[in-house]
Amino acid sequence: MRCSPAKILDVANYNWSKYLSKSQALFVPRRIRDSVSSQWENNYKSLKISAIERQYPQKYRINFLNYHPDKLEVVKENYYSINYSEKLPLEKTITVKDVLYVPRYQAFYDLRDGSRINTSKMPWIPKSEQDSQEFESLYHQSIDTTKIKKIDQKFMYGENITLHYGHFLCETISRLWYLEQAEKLGILVIGQPHKAKSISDLKVSRNFVDEFMTALDLDSEQFLELTRPVILGEVVFPYPSLSLHRREVFSCHKLVPELVAQKLLPDKVTQTEQPLYISRTKLKKANRQILGEEQLENILRERGFAIIYSENLTLQEKIYLVNKHKYIVGPWASSLHTIIFSLSDSKNIFCLSDKGNLLPVFAQFDALKSVNSTYIAAIQSEGEDDNHIMGQKILDVDAALSGLKESNLL
Repeated sequence: MRCSPAKILDVANYNWSKYLSKSQALFVPRRIRDSVSSQWENNYKSLKISAIERQYPQKYRINFLNYHPDKLEVVKENYYSINYSEKLPLEKTITVKDVLYVPRYQAFYDLRDGSRINTSKMPWIPKSEQDSQEFESLYHQSIDTTKIKKIDQKFMYGENITLHYGHFLCETISRLWYLEQAEKLGILVIGQPHKAKSISDLKVSRNFVDEFMTALDLDSEQFLELTRPVILGEVVFPYPSLSLHRREVFSCHKLVPELVAQKLLPDKVTQTEQPLYISRTKLKKANRQILGEEQLENILRERGFAIIYSENLTLQEKIYLVNKHKYIVGPWASSLHTIIFSLSDSKNIFCLSDKGNLLPVFAQFDALKSVNSTYIAAIQSEGEDDNHIMGQKILDVDAALSGLKESNLL
């Protein structure tokens, strides 16, 4: 495919007044305090998230370029290790009556037997505490349940609301699929685990969470942030539609993002074959930048690629661009997860990947959206931790260009 030089596409001028008039600047759930009423009003809308009338292709193309043979075997093993299901995870969803929440462990307990209810994911609790008897059972905790307030209503558990873009699209929304099940429930959240004591402590200039929830007409009053011990009359724990550590993904995970895209996009988006490159060169934190990327960015700009900086865009702008461009290129990062908002059945992702590793979450999103993906081994990480998220990343510009040429993008 040949690209004629073109300036970066301008995002369409949308009418932002509806969003701006409703925007709360920060999506802050209601917090439990001593004065909270024991009678919770569950007068909320159920979310109509029926699948969009579109047939996704049963097969999609996956290419791995420039990997060393020994590394390629590991990368493919990671990629093909995921479990994908078209079914709703209703059979694994549980409902428990008389539930106690303990903020020290950010954990729920069944008052019938004192056992901890497994909500699957609590990485911000120290492992030493997770392995303790106190964490696993109320019988080892000095808690007088007769002195704890009870809200005798039914709720659903909704994870934590994180302001990390990638984790939001993977984990925060992983239980929202249940809102379609004709129940108008308050949603329990357990706060923001990173860099702040609670969601309301955070200050953000561009809040994609607010934009996402506003598009769904979900008011922050529907969300209850648990900050104190409280007994809840009944809680539904929807099974997560995407789990990173279990490497599971259910097709319903894409339904809520696709509904958001329907609400935020104009009636028709004309697709272009101009490749879109999502750059990280403007990120402020040095360890989030990739050495050598600026050189690649300049070359791609000269070859007619549209260049964007995801952190400077609103959610609506991001969604518009992934629907506008048929070919999307970028380093392996959360910004590529924006593909979950695509309403097109013809998408091609070109990921400049780590030379020795590929996180399974990329395979999960490929399966969800039937995306044709090409993974180009072009980034070397130095001084990283076991999760491949720290340390300096260095781009092999020649390897990146070679992979893009082999893919007919240059």
